[in-house]
Amino acid sequence: MLIKSQLEARVFGDMVAEQLRVLTAQLDDGTFHENALFTGWEFFIGGKNTNIAPEFAELKPGSHHTVSMGGSVYQVEVGEWNGSPVYLTYDITEWEAQEHAVLRMLLYGLFLVLIVAIAMGLSASRAILAPVQNLSRRLTDIEPGQTGLRIADDYVGTEIGQIASSFDKYQERLEKFVERERSFTAAASHELRTPLTVMMGALDVLSADTHSPASQRALERINRACTEMLAFIEATLLLSREESSHIYQDSPVNLVALVEQCLEDYVGQIADHSLLIERDYLGSPQLFLPVNLVQITVSNLLRNAIEHTQGGIIRIHISDNEFSISDTGEGISADKLTQVFERSYSTKVGGTGLGLNLVRRICDRLHWTITLDSTLGHGTIVKVIFQQNDKQNPNRF
Repeated sequence: MLIKSQLEARVFGDMVAEQLRVLTAQLDDGTFHENALFTGWEFFIGGKNTNIAPEFAELKPGSHHTVSMGGSVYQVEVGEWNGSPVYLTYDITEWEAQEHAVLRMLLYGLFLVLIVAIAMGLSASRAILAPVQNLSRRLTDIEPGQTGLRIADDYVGTEIGQIASSFDKYQERLEKFVERERSFTAAASHELRTPLTVMMGALDVLSADTHSPASQRALERINRACTEMLAFIEATLLLSREESSHIYQDSPVNLVALVEQCLEDYVGQIADHSLLIERDYLGSPQLFLPVNLVQITVSNLLRNAIEHTQGGIIRIHISDNEFSISDTGEGISADKLTQVFERSYSTKVGGTGLGLNLVRRICDRLHWTITLDSTLGHGTIVKVIFQQNDKQNPNRF
């Protein structure tokens, strides 16, 4: 608008200024005739005319663009002749009206083009995003257990055909990897469980013929180690299954009885560490879950408490939906608490750090909540909260 206004002022100003020079020259040679002016032009001499409009009379010498008066718009050129001001006005009202009409049309046209462009942009974006959204829905609907699913053929010739093809290749490699893992897991399970079962059977035979207390204790330790190894194998196999697969037990696990069994297994270590065991059994939860998962959770937490406590107290609390073990042992510093469940982290010299990591994985798999709070030099408390329906609905998991 500023450029337009300046351009108009220059064009109209030059035209009216040139015409004013012509008129003053005619006044000088006596050839001026007022009737010779074109329609819309008016010429005033300040010294001879008293009907000059105030809007014109107050103007300074020079060109003046768009001077409004009485609803009309003028281009005014103010000059001088024989010591008197002269005024030449040109009515440009019609020009301004046409110009504003053209500007309105341009504005309306620009607004219309903008609307059309937005509509076309939205339509184009929907057309472009439709295959992507469709692919996203297809991938979301894929179940973890589905195999052999390929989607590239459904997107041939589209913008995302290459993405779908790449996904199929990735899916194929993933399925081969899962199949190799399953084959290894099944083979390892068979090859490990079979010799363990044979060893445990042989131990039973040897135990029946052994009368020496020392030999009997050694056989019991071997049998216990074999049992723990077998439980660990079974637990890792259960954890390796898909999250959506069911984990259930037809017969319940008595948590109190399982804790007492673990305490009996660790009676030698408890005596070596001069520990006092305090029991606080407010309930007897019946968990319809694989006994191996519950046993590994309890035994790992109990063993950690025993190994890190010397000459102190271990308190075991059990209620209908909670199990906790607290000790008065060495404790864990605050900066290490966030690492205790990480794989390969251990506060014990030579420890592997797999125990608490396995416990955490089991709790996550069973949707239990596990918390650990510790104060360096004062002890540690680990709390496990069960889901309310662990003991009510055997088919929950």
